[in-house]
Formats: sequence, structure tokens, C-alpha cells
Amino acid sequence: MNVRTFLFILLTAAFFQACASADEGPLTDYPNSHLLMSASQLNEIISSDGDILLIDARAETPDSLIPGAVHFAAVSELIDRDHPVDFYLIGPEVFQEKMRAIGLNADDKVVIYDDGNSLASARLFYALDYYGFSNASVLNGGFQAWLAEGFDISTTPYQPEQGTFAFNVNESKSCDITYIMEASSDPNKVIFDARSAGEFSGEDERAERSGHIPNAVNIEWSSVLEPEGVPYFLAPQDIQDMFTFAGITPDKEVISHCHTNVRGSHAYFSLRLMGYDSVRTYEGSWAEYGNAPNAIVQ
Repeated sequence: MNVRTFLFILLTAAFFQACASADEGPLTDYPNSHLLMSASQLNEIISSDGDILLIDARAETPDSLIPGAVHFAAVSELIDRDHPVDFYLIGPEVFQEKMRAIGLNADDKVVIYDDGNSLASARLFYALDYYGFSNASVLNGGFQAWLAEGFDISTTPYQPEQGTFAFNVNESKSCDITYIMEASSDPNKVIFDARSAGEFSGEDERAERSGHIPNAVNIEWSSVLEPEGVPYFLAPQDIQDMFTFAGITPDKEVISHCHTNVRGSHAYFSLRLMGYDSVRTYEGSWAEYGNAPNAIVQ
């Protein structure tokens, strides 16, 4: 049975559970459950005037948002528009400036949410991790989950005071094209391609060359989410079974990527949530690799 068949079986089972799924309180079954917060947990924190920095990472300035949230369009705000590789992550000084502007301090507890699929949230989560901030979590199901629970909303974004966050680059969280080329033949490393099946096979062409990095394994980023209803993360055992079947095991270093490392950041977050300790992303992703003349493509 190949990975595609396994995912079909797993997601079919998840489909029948999805309509009955709900935010049932604290999430404690994931190995790193502190990285994922339920809407009810967040509501309790807000109701008790808990001290958090709540970040709305959605693309558009929202008409309604979770009370106390500051808006930061994570995907677009984190793009270095001067970098030769499309959609590359901004540098540390610019990131520090942007985080201070939304009120981030070194000792803050951060909760990030987006529309629901956690793409924007995970992109910011990865950037924070890479630049030395380790006390962030993602709202499971995002704003969709908040609305589904019927909690209060606000029409006014929070206006924060200037923060004091200072970056500390963690090089072990990222890698360049030379590293990923060497990793492709290293049995102790797994390249986790979070793109679609069409991109992986080369049918969906988005660069000079199409296909995948040799020996990479493909699990589309959204496979860890419930396919219907609010896009909560699947049960931990379902995610682990999926990863294990693909050979993505905790005893190896795992390197995630996609086309611009937004979906790769989602895979990074999923791995961290599942307790994987040796995880990094290939920031250049296929936008760099697929346009590199000396890169080997399968």
C-alpha cells in the first residue's frame, strides 16, 4: 500500500468523524500539546484577563476578530521582497522591527490564529522559532473554531505599545540548497515535501523544472487537518501513523519544504506538535530548487 492509498483510507475515516468533531477543551494528547490551543482554552484566558499577545495572522484587515487581537498579515508581511528567491523570509533586523511594532516582548506568551487552516499561523510560528522566540502556540481551527464555539468577537484591533523583542537566529531551524542536496542521499535525514501530489510528480509546473528532490517523501500539508468542517488538526495517532507510514520518524532529522515554504512551515509546525526534535525547513523551497540549474530533479 502506497502513501496515497494510506492517506485516502485515513482521511475517509476522518470524514465520518468531522461533522461530530468539536472543540472539547484543552488539547493534551499531542506530544507537544502546549503548541496548540483550543478555542475554549483561549476564551478562558481572555475571560480571566490572562496576559497574552494574541495575533490575528489573516491576510486582510478583518471586520471582526477575537477580542484583544492585534492584526499582522503574516504571509505577506514576512516576505523579503528584495531577495532573489521569491517569497523568502525577511531578515532578522526587519523581523525584529515588525515584531516590536505589534508589541512582542521576550517574556510574552503568544497565541496566533488565522482563518482556520493554520497556514498563516504556522508561517509566523516558524519565523518566531527561527528568530529565537519559543513561547508561541497556534489556535486549533483558527477563527472558524472561535465562531463555531459562539464566543464573543470584536470589531476593533488591539493597539499595542512598542515591544522589546530581540532576535537570536537559530540556524538549526533552517537550511540552504547545498544542505538539502546533501541531505537527499543521507539515510539519517528525511525530506518532507508538503506540496500537492501534482507538484511532486511534476505534472503541476511552477518553476523552470518540475518534480521533486531525490528521495523526498510527499504528504500534502493539509493531510493533517480534518477534511470537512472546521479544519482542526487530526488526532495525534492519526498524524503519527501517517508520518510513520511515509518514513518520517523521530529518529531522523526531518527537513520540510514546499514551493515558498508557507506550506513547508505548516509541515514544520505539525512535526513540532508531534514531538519531533530535529526539524528544520528549506526556506528556498521549490522556488529556488526548481530554478537552480545544478539541482537534481526526479
